[in-house]
Amino acid sequence: MHSTPFMLDIGDLLTHPGEVREVELHGVINGEVHQARVAGPVDVTARLEGLTDGVYMVARAEVPVSVTCNRCLTDWDEDLEIEVRQLFGREPDEDGYGIDEHWIDTEGPIHDEVVLALPLAPVCREDCKGICASCGADLNTAPCQGHEKAESSPFAGLKDLLSD
Repeated sequence: MHSTPFMLDIGDLLTHPGEVREVELHGVINGEVHQARVAGPVDVTARLEGLTDGVYMVARAEVPVSVTCNRCLTDWDEDLEIEVRQLFGREPDEDGYGIDEHWIDTEGPIHDEVVLALPLAPVCREDCKGICASCGADLNTAPCQGHEKAESSPFAGLKDLLSD
């Protein structure tokens, strides 16, 4: 049950309020939002502090992500740095995070912050021109020369409605 890298035995912190422990965690967290996803293991440095009613965690995580531009579909990798703050009480909170005997699972709060940090509509750059709607060419690398067969499209008649 306690074999994931994000499970921590905090029995010593529960019996000694005010005691502080620094931990480093390394493991895989799955997360994906539209065109951004976690691309590898997450490195976490956490500070745990024992309280009379639980344990408070402040953590920083480095998250490798793989991103696809929402406009031109170019892929790139980048690293996100996130901060996680979570109180693990003796009774679970509304998100279900609490203390199980003398164990806490830090994966849930870390996962939540990772997903919130992923961009919803990533773009490779502010002036990204996207792709040609007809041929799919990347308009950032070369201007589209137009398409002679555009009029044969079943939707070509709609173009006339917009010109009025």
